[in-house]
Amino acid sequence: ITTAHSWISTSETITQAGGRVVFCDTDEARFTIDPALIEAKITPATVGIIPVHLYGQPAEMDPIMAIARRHNLWVIEDCAQAHLATYKGRAVGSFGNLATFSFYPGKNLGAYGDAGCIVTNDDRLADWVTSFARHGGKGEHIMEGICSRMDGLQAAILNVKLPHLRAWTAARRQIAAKYDELLKDAEHIITPKVGPEREHVYHLYVIRAEMRDALRQHLTGAGVTTVLNYPKALPFYRAYAYLDHSPGDFPMAHRNQSRILSLPIYPEMDDARINYVAEQINTFSNSVAAPKEKGPAANRVLAVDS
Repeated sequence: ITTAHSWISTSETITQAGGRVVFCDTDEARFTIDPALIEAKITPATVGIIPVHLYGQPAEMDPIMAIARRHNLWVIEDCAQAHLATYKGRAVGSFGNLATFSFYPGKNLGAYGDAGCIVTNDDRLADWVTSFARHGGKGEHIMEGICSRMDGLQAAILNVKLPHLRAWTAARRQIAAKYDELLKDAEHIITPKVGPEREHVYHLYVIRAEMRDALRQHLTGAGVTTVLNYPKALPFYRAYAYLDHSPGDFPMAHRNQSRILSLPIYPEMDDARINYVAEQINTFSNSVAAPKEKGPAANRVLAVDS
């Protein structure tokens, strides 16, 4: 069982290991898997849960771990975007049986090429993973494995960058706070919502915009690069057409796929650039006539699917 909203590497690992992926909808505001929906997905064939700490926001790990214990399930945390993120004061990656981190160049801690690591507190799993990553052992091959060693050059680069990670993370949080303040009155924009007792590390700063495509076009014209992370919810890619899902199966993930937009964020981003991006968004917001309703819902902006 895994989230319906993530990069495809989360789900393809399940099928490539011989499993059947079962998607679960997300918390609309925080983009992470909704724990309240997980238990209904469990069957006698279920073996584990893969929560994703997406965009740098920790998933709600207490209920996820409680469900896993009740049903004797594995938990593998996808921490690819969440270096130094915490949930209730505890680092992500320390809850499940295993956790994976990405060091792809664009990550908060990135190498100069593809790289990553697996972490665990289980010595048996650590030995197995180490052997599997090296073709099942050296000299005596106790099993078949794959070649997934991180090369020494990438490790050397990461060792140089690692001491700067906390400062870079603090800078990302400061930039996110500035965006939050500058965009708080933009009627058509919803800034990221951080769950209680979670420390977001803002690998990405993802807003929800009711007129996302029009806003993106406006920003492109103003010289501001934005990204869609991700263009579709996972169940609706052609790769998973065989599962025959419909939008109603994952209403939150489906709704968000037409609204999400990643704004520029990086530790060296200065106030002038932050202000310019926010100014362009506010200009767009002010130029759009918001539909008004009578009564208590007068200030609610209607969703526009693209």
